[in-house]
Amino acid sequence: MSPLTPPPDWHARYDSRRPVATLFRLADMPWWRYAALVALFCLKHAPLLLLPVALGYIVDQLGRSRFVFAEWWFVALVAAVLLQNVPSHLAFTRLLSHALRRIEFRLRALLTERLQQLSIAFHDNAESGRIQSKVLRDVESIYAMCQAVAHTVLIAGVTWLFAMTSTLVKAPVVAVFFAASVPLALWFGRTFRRPLAARQHEFRAGVEAMSARVAQMVEMIPVTRAHGVEDREMAAVSQQLDTVLLQGRQLDTANGLFQASLWVGVTAISLTATAFAGYLSWRGRISIGDVVMYSAFYQMLLGSVQALLGTVPTVTQGLEAFRSINEILERDDLERNAGKAPVTRVDGALVFERVSFLYPGSRTPAVDEISLSISPGECIAFVGESGSGKSTLMRLAIGLARPTRGRLLLDGRDMNTLDLRGYRRFIAVVSQRTVLMAGTIRANLTYGLDDMHEEALRQALAAANALEFVEQLPQGLDTLIGERGARLSGGEAQRLAMARALIRDPRLIILDEATSALDLRNESLIQEATHRLMANRTTLIVAHRLSTIRRATRVVVMQQGRCIESGTPGELLARDGVFRRLHLLHGEPTPTAAVDVLQVI
Repeated sequence: MSPLTPPPDWHARYDSRRPVATLFRLADMPWWRYAALVALFCLKHAPLLLLPVALGYIVDQLGRSRFVFAEWWFVALVAAVLLQNVPSHLAFTRLLSHALRRIEFRLRALLTERLQQLSIAFHDNAESGRIQSKVLRDVESIYAMCQAVAHTVLIAGVTWLFAMTSTLVKAPVVAVFFAASVPLALWFGRTFRRPLAARQHEFRAGVEAMSARVAQMVEMIPVTRAHGVEDREMAAVSQQLDTVLLQGRQLDTANGLFQASLWVGVTAISLTATAFAGYLSWRGRISIGDVVMYSAFYQMLLGSVQALLGTVPTVTQGLEAFRSINEILERDDLERNAGKAPVTRVDGALVFERVSFLYPGSRTPAVDEISLSISPGECIAFVGESGSGKSTLMRLAIGLARPTRGRLLLDGRDMNTLDLRGYRRFIAVVSQRTVLMAGTIRANLTYGLDDMHEEALRQALAAANALEFVEQLPQGLDTLIGERGARLSGGEAQRLAMARALIRDPRLIILDEATSALDLRNESLIQEATHRLMANRTTLIVAHRLSTIRRATRVVVMQQGRCIESGTPGELLARDGVFRRLHLLHGEPTPTAAVDVLQVI
């Protein structure tokens, strides 16, 4: 584990109601580092703090016979204070960066960890563009908020404390103006916080929607081009961009009103304070140099207060981003494996005991009272019309969904009691939609595996009937295949997925109509590879084309989430049932004898 990665129990200490405390926990630094951070800031900020004092001293020396710069100690002091800024500023920057980058890193680590833990149902409904916006843009907003607040709070606090202390010593009455800046800051913050937060929330939601829409547009470009609807797609995206444009303008207007009102208030108090100090000098209460010093102090103080209040939009954006990532970090739709029994071996026996599954928001079960026993090494084909519950049943078998009623047993153990992460290491899934990443063939074959020998890769490719086309590629195993395998044909991508399954030596195989979109030659190659993959392994086949199930030892016919027929292909074809009608519907001749069944299916 990386030293920056949050501990395993960190989610239990995460509290969205206390964002400041949560961010300090993320930084996870000892108290002395925070003390060193403040001390280094005071040291690096010393030239600015001493500037008003130096100006006042110079002005008071103007009427004397010897000018101030003739005093060597004064020149040495100024030079020392200025030169120490370089090392102290560098040390402060490194220490602050350590804390803030730690927060940024850990927020992204928490988000990616949570995304891996959230159920497949969450990912089915989530839009990838919105998720990417949270992981990238929202975390950047939180980092910017922390950086802005760290600088401005320290500047305002140190400047106010130094100015108040110096003024109270020489002219306590002037300190009243310094004290007035604090309630001014609080009033401005409270007045503008809510409208700015509302505008920021609207803008953030608009940006997320735009990000999701653009991600969808990019994914649909081949279909858009094929149907010649580029103009319609651009119009739809432009509408989303117009919405974000309007929301951005409204947010900028609110920020502008806040900044202008703040400047007027700060300038008015600054002029009043300078006039009052001038009056005190005219009455002989303070020197002209003191007037210059107080004016410079007040300009610095009001500048820091203005900067502090100027972070309100950034803080508002950061807090909104914090609420945004909470939609993932505090979502409870998790696959819970902690504390459950590990799975170190799988024989491949599955038993469905009156299993039902109901999707959230649906009134009709996708799987309804399924009872089925599957022995190790058995090949079961599931057929039925679309929406009959076949894919949901596969999700239950993989453990991506848990039964809402009934039990599912793996090798005699209730899957609800097992750590399914270990179980899935023994599973291979080859689906109709091949999932490949943008990388090399080697990277796709060895995804999630370590130390795979070249010969093992070649054997898997040969078994999947993929070695021939891989060897013809320019860089062989190190050939880049593009986003989602765009540089491969459908048959090549499917054979590569088959090789990826073979190299893992799985005990349970799920084939989700792996050949339905292929031509006859590629279908033949895939089926040949499938037969090798199925050898001595439990296999579940989801079939739409009945020709793909000729090696099945049993066929389960599903309808509206229920098992309505079950038996060998020959037994079901001999009946006048749903399987026989599906067989005829696909234009395949019905054999005259059961002995012919495996030759024609």
